[in-house]
Amino acid sequence: MQPGLLKPGRAYSFLYPRYNYQQLPDRTELRRIEVVSIRDVHHEPLDPTTLPLNPLLKRGRWLVTGRDLDKDHERSFYFESMSNVKCLSEDELEPLNGVGYVVIEQTHVTFRADRLSEALAYRTGRQRGTVCGVLATRPRQLPPVSILDQPLTEQEYHFES
Repeated sequence: MQPGLLKPGRAYSFLYPRYNYQQLPDRTELRRIEVVSIRDVHHEPLDPTTLPLNPLLKRGRWLVTGRDLDKDHERSFYFESMSNVKCLSEDELEPLNGVGYVVIEQTHVTFRADRLSEALAYRTGRQRGTVCGVLATRPRQLPPVSILDQPLTEQEYHFES
């Protein structure tokens, strides 16, 4: 993907080095941002006092600035260090909107449901994952923890087909 294809106001996911410095291993992390601006540092150079502060930072021509969707603050990334850039859909931006329960495997939501019984049935069939209640903007009553610690019986939960 070319830097010109990134559009301010759109959200993207990409892999970025955890530490974007020369002479350090390229261990990447998934990042998600909503782009605010794209700066061509050849035409709009960085402040001269910035460069000596981090002389080993891997810099590039294109500086992408946006709101980090996971940390909820502004961050900047050099486009040349970004890989696997993908535009995010509305569903990826707000995956828990209107959902009561989710099943999480490692770091990804793999199933969404409105009812606890549906999430538990999905998780039981997969033999892995963690069932989590999604907190809404208004308080709601979650089931007692002891229910989740015990094996389910058919009398306790009605599973719809």
